[in-house]
Amino acid sequence: MKFFQYHLTNEKFFPILKEAVREIGQRIRELRQRLGWTLEELASKCGLSVSFLSQVERGLSSLSISSLQAICKALGVPVTHFFTPPSGDSIVLKKGRPRTRIRIEDSQVTYSLLSGPMPDRTLEALIAEFPPHYEHPLITHQGEEFGYILEGKIILQIEDEEFSLEPGDSFHIRSSRPHTVRNPSDRPAKVLWVLTQRLLEGGIGNGETGGC
Repeated sequence: MKFFQYHLTNEKFFPILKEAVREIGQRIRELRQRLGWTLEELASKCGLSVSFLSQVERGLSSLSISSLQAICKALGVPVTHFFTPPSGDSIVLKKGRPRTRIRIEDSQVTYSLLSGPMPDRTLEALIAEFPPHYEHPLITHQGEEFGYILEGKIILQIEDEEFSLEPGDSFHIRSSRPHTVRNPSDRPAKVLWVLTQRLLEGGIGNGETGGC
C-alpha cells in the first residue's frame, strides 16, 4: 500500500484518501472471495448490512474503527492487515521506502508503523512524533512498552515520579502502571516505541501511545 496519512476514531467515520479507501475495500473483497463467502455471509458474521459492505468493497464508503474491527474479526485477520504491504518481502523495510503513517482523530501524535504484517506477532513497533508542548493525562493498559528517544526531549511520568529524557535515553515499563509523556519544549520529539499490544487493536489508550 502506498504511503498515506489518515485519521482513525473509535465510532466516528474517519476521512482517508480515496485511494486508500479503494485499496481497503479491494482487500476485504479478496479475503471474502478467498473464503468463498457471499456478501450476505460476511454481513451475518460481522453484524453489518450487505449494502454497507458492498459500498466499502467498491471504495464508496469509509469505515469507523469499530466497523473495520468487526470485519477483521469475521475474516480472521488483524486490523493492521489493511495498512501494511501484503507481500512476503515485508519482513524487511529498507530505508527510503514508504512507511504507513497514522494520526488518530483528536490526537496530536503521529505514528509511523514499523511492524511487519504477521497476524500473530507479539510486538508493535512504531515511531511516535510528539508536537511541542504536548500533554496527556495518565492512563493504564495491558502489556509492556519500551521507548528510545530519537529526537527532542520528553518528560516521562510514571505515577508520581517524573523522568526527563533526551536522545539516547530509553525506558521499559509495565503499562499497567499509570503513565504518560509530555513534551514541554518548543521543538517536536520523536520516540521509537515498542509495545506488546497492537496500535489499532487495544495498544493505544484514547488515541495515544501507551497513554502518551
